[in-house]
Amino acid sequence: MKEKIKSFIDRNPVRVAAFVSSAVALVVSFFVPDVPTEAAVAFVLSSLGLGEYAQRKENQKTEAALLTDPNELGAGE
Repeated sequence: MKEKIKSFIDRNPVRVAAFVSSAVALVVSFFVPDVPTEAAVAFVLSSLGLGEYAQRKENQKTEAALLTDPNELGAGE
């Protein structure tokens, strides 16, 4: 189980960062009564959504880099 979690974190660092920031926002909204719940929920949803979008973009760039022929990189020199 521990290895699966570590593997997930290694493969999806942006998703994990979004989840952690969302968790912090939720915890703060429960313990600090001055923070409006609506604002905390909006932050959580936007953070998770942006984290997912950013992770997918990173995955696309990684996949494109893996599919690029190394000889093509030196062609412009």
